[in-house]
Amino acid sequence: MDCEQLKADLECISGHRPFAAGESMLVVLQRLDAATTASFTPARLKHYLSQRSYVKALAWLNDPSMPHKV
Repeated sequence: MDCEQLKADLECISGHRPFAAGESMLVVLQRLDAATTASFTPARLKHYLSQRSYVKALAWLNDPSMPHKV
């Protein structure tokens, strides 16, 4: 999965974008789950995705220098 697809999926899950035609929440969630084990995924992003903190993951994609907030 590329970064743009990941961002689009996070935007769908967080309600910032409608699902693409023919896609369901299940398909998008499966792609996001797959990104948690992908070698290209940075550690902090893996953390957000594995915890299903999709809003934080999207914010991190928009600004990777953002500090981690609990």
